[in-house]
Amino acid sequence: MGALCAASSVLTVLNLVASGVVEIPLIGTPLESDLSPSFSSAASFALPQFVAGPENRLVEVAVAAVLKESPSKYCPLVLYGPSGTGKTHLSSGLFRAWKSQHPRRPAVLVTASDFAREYRDAVETKTEDQFHVPYTRTRLLVIEDLHDLSGRNAVQQALMVLMDRLTARQTWIVLTSRTSPSRLDRVQEGLRARLISGLAVQLALPNAETRLAILDRVAALRDLEVDDGVLECLANGLPVPVPELVGTLVQLEGEARLQAAPITLATAKRLLAERSSSRRPSLPQIAKASAKHFGVPVSDLRGPSRRRAIVAARNVAMYLARNLTNSSLDRIGTYFGKRDHTTVSHGCHQVEERLETEMSVRDSVAELQAKLLLRD
Repeated sequence: MGALCAASSVLTVLNLVASGVVEIPLIGTPLESDLSPSFSSAASFALPQFVAGPENRLVEVAVAAVLKESPSKYCPLVLYGPSGTGKTHLSSGLFRAWKSQHPRRPAVLVTASDFAREYRDAVETKTEDQFHVPYTRTRLLVIEDLHDLSGRNAVQQALMVLMDRLTARQTWIVLTSRTSPSRLDRVQEGLRARLISGLAVQLALPNAETRLAILDRVAALRDLEVDDGVLECLANGLPVPVPELVGTLVQLEGEARLQAAPITLATAKRLLAERSSSRRPSLPQIAKASAKHFGVPVSDLRGPSRRRAIVAARNVAMYLARNLTNSSLDRIGTYFGKRDHTTVSHGCHQVEERLETEMSVRDSVAELQAKLLLRD
């Protein structure tokens, strides 16, 4: 059995490398999700690595830079992306890994809300001059959910002062946010300038290959005997955030144990059908969200216009439709202005190329995916 497991592990690694997916070792960090109570079974599951596909490969560089602890142009490091892309999993796992590697060096992990509360308490007790002391002693500062400081000018000013002090001491600063530093709402320009002076890494929802790698790793860690066909079915059919993906597998595991039966492809397809019917967006929903995001009328997305801005928005909408729905290219083309499947395929290919080189396109696609998949 041990030899079989070893062979399986080696095969998994080879498959990960071949698919462009890498595992970034961390200290086991529970997956957390505010998506739905139905996925709480995945919230307590600790995944001891961050599985990164091509869409998240810059994460590997960022983690390596922090763990080396050497002064770097990558500081501050801002990890940003919509809910479910792994910001907390990555930042807290990185924090634990750093503490394990440097046990005698002080480090602090705090949420932006708690940071703001501590500052408010200091103001109320007239101890503002002491507020920064615990933070300035640290060698690594991790602040999660930076977007929660939106509009809090006094706290933002305090954070700027702290960042300047820590930067002078060559201390690592890692922050997480739902949006990129350049698009944070109601943030002072001074703070924005400090944030963009380092490295901003976008975390995207995992693609099908990455989802398969995650499911394979979770199955191995939970000692589940699952056919590859079952995992492939889930990976291809659930373009969802990681906690929900893992939660689906955990639910299948629970049902199988309760019934003392193996996880079958038929069971997976049944659960997938239930999830998909309630989760997958419709073509009208995709068109409406895309039109609002790009500031164009839905009628233009579905019309004959060849204006550059309209074509770019339409291509993104068709790309999302191809990846988030079961619609054929012909059906997508018909909906978006009676275009043929070749036009849809070409438009999607253009988006894929721009995703490789243009941060604004990556931001738009990630934001739209999150809105469409995490909608109420």
